Amino acid sequence: MDVVILGAGLAGLVAARALRAQGASVALVDRSDVPGGRLASRRIGAATLDHGAQFFTVRSHAFAALVRAWTDEGCPIRVWSHGFAHAPTIAAGPDAAETGTDGHPRYVVGDGMQTLGRHLAVGTDARFAAPATAVAPSRRGWRVVMREGRVLEAKALICTPPLPESLGLLNAGGVDAGDAAARLRCVRFEPCLVLLAVLDRPVGLPPPGGVQFAGGPVTWLADNATKGVSAQPALTVHAAADWSVAHDEDSDGPIAAALLALSAPWTRDAIVERAAVARWRHSRPVEPLRDRCLVVEGPAGPLVLAGDAFGGAKVEGAALSGLAAAAQVQASLALR
Repeated sequence: MDVVILGAGLAGLVAARALRAQGASVALVDRSDVPGGRLASRRIGAATLDHGAQFFTVRSHAFAALVRAWTDEGCPIRVWSHGFAHAPTIAAGPDAAETGTDGHPRYVVGDGMQTLGRHLAVGTDARFAAPATAVAPSRRGWRVVMREGRVLEAKALICTPPLPESLGLLNAGGVDAGDAAARLRCVRFEPCLVLLAVLDRPVGLPPPGGVQFAGGPVTWLADNATKGVSAQPALTVHAAADWSVAHDEDSDGPIAAALLALSAPWTRDAIVERAAVARWRHSRPVEPLRDRCLVVEGPAGPLVLAGDAFGGAKVEGAALSGLAAAAQVQASLALR
């Protein structure tokens, strides 16, 4: 095939669609069993909870064009709000919350952010639950060694997992990233522990149903029912990076109990019917690289590193990195 893309998060999905539109044969491979990466949603009973990216904004013409195209294709993208409630800490409680808008729309998707990943995966040669263990150059271009022993070969390769994971795959295959290697290894990611709590009744979070905290152990609190993605009141609670680091080795039960206790000023008398914990080891790059992607030339084709560590840590940054990676591969293959 022409291109193998590792990672079916937003960067990988955007790259795959862009290359397929140019006539390239593309295989998309992901260790997860569903597309979307951090565009992640979970069903718990009657509730649906977004537990990765909570929304996205549109700040560039290029990303606006992508979002218009996805909407025209029928993807149920809609505006959630133009701002969120703010409070100093989660302990301050609802009385300390201030509401307001900044004029920038925050978009959500259908019955959960994962809807966008599923939409973009339609029509792709996507292979899920397929972890890779190493990548290495070959006479044909690049080879990807899969955990079960299969080998995929292609003229070009795009790696979009979190950068530490992509670097691990290169290292396992003896690939030298050249002069950029030191810069790549310096990109640090913050983890995030997430509480997902299904409630027996609404709790009345300040409009529009999402609260951002300036400090303390929690950065984000949202009711997925008020957001419009869940049939039942269900809270998503994002722990701060330092709290997540401190509790990383705790089991799910104590983490859930601790985050529920911290959220008590906001849940009032609601009963938690079910709770779960999600863990993001590479939730957010602290200082993304300015480049949209990085190219490592092989003997017969390029390897391109892309994702939210390149050009921006948010949903928009990941999408634009995927576009840039596709353009680099397309240009390289055309020259050859």
